[in-house]
Amino acid sequence: MTVFSDPLAANLTVLGIIFVGLATYVVYRYFMGKESEDMDKGFSYFLIGTGFYALIYGLFYSMLWPEPEGGAYSILFGDPLLLLGLASLIAGYIILKKASLMFAGIMAFFSGIYAIVSGYDGYLDKMTNSPIAMLLLYLGAGISGILVLPLILTKNKWLAILVAVIMVLTGILAFIIGFPAIGGHLKDFAHAP
Repeated sequence: MTVFSDPLAANLTVLGIIFVGLATYVVYRYFMGKESEDMDKGFSYFLIGTGFYALIYGLFYSMLWPEPEGGAYSILFGDPLLLLGLASLIAGYIILKKASLMFAGIMAFFSGIYAIVSGYDGYLDKMTNSPIAMLLLYLGAGISGILVLPLILTKNKWLAILVAVIMVLTGILAFIIGFPAIGGHLKDFAHAP
């Protein structure tokens, strides 16, 4: 008996949750200018929990995705998810320890570039059923990741709104892609041998 799981729909849902949660924190901290030890502590646990999930599944995709198509999809789906998970864990720990977010911003900046390159190459190779949606998802994640560093350094309110809007749109797009995949994957696996 072959056992196979395709957690892509759940991963997209968690991706949406991460980006909407990040947008909420960006608005609270950088637009509204509020800092609260309770809010920071709660958000750090949110980032650590969701980051751990993303890191585990990023590792799963990167190392265990079944062949023959696994290699390319491991790169497209696994590596950016792994970087997001690592960045979330780092940011969560930094917030919990009340340290400078600049280093999490540096991680987010380069992870954002990686996401854009991955999404663009995946789009060129038409690696998903909806290459435009996938490209927009990766662009949104990448652009928001790149903008986090200047936001942390400048604390500019208008940049905070731009980052939050991009993050919310990225999260919504992840939900739009992920929720319909639930039914499709259930149907596929219900009839698998």
